[in-house]
Amino acid sequence: MAPRVPARPDARSPRCSSRSRTVGSITRVERAMNLKILVPLDSTSTAADVLAAAIAEARWRGAGIVLLRAIDLPMEYPVEVYALSPNNVADILEENARTELSRVASGIPSDIPSSVLVEAGTPWRVICNVARGEDVAMVVMGAHDRRMLDGLLGTTASRVVNHIDRTVLVVRR
Repeated sequence: MAPRVPARPDARSPRCSSRSRTVGSITRVERAMNLKILVPLDSTSTAADVLAAAIAEARWRGAGIVLLRAIDLPMEYPVEVYALSPNNVADILEENARTELSRVASGIPSDIPSSVLVEAGTPWRVICNVARGEDVAMVVMGAHDRRMLDGLLGTTASRVVNHIDRTVLVVRR
């Protein structure tokens, strides 16, 4: 005879009442507000796959989602940028990133709490710092195709995995 495996406390079964979805005095919604998944997104084609994986994880864990865009100032600017002050360039990049992330956040189901953050800096460092600062449970991020230079220097995903003290789910296309 196989050993009996107890059901998860939040599983729906005849023995589980609606009260079993609370842990102590913390409801599932309150837990989701405290448990967070960091989702750093860029504007590449893998962003949709990363967000889909993050939504699935958030539903499974009962967690909220923190969307992050790390703004790394490009080495080469368009000619028009040289007419602007450095502060204006950073402000424009931040505003564009915030607008795009807000659009992405509107696609997150309403039962999953979400927020948007935009930070300037080296992407892997920003991701690690925000993960600690926001006290997230895990990071769900994309990985790009490795090129020869990436193999020598390390991609953002590999640097995050090597430097962070959180669980990281890397979504490959």
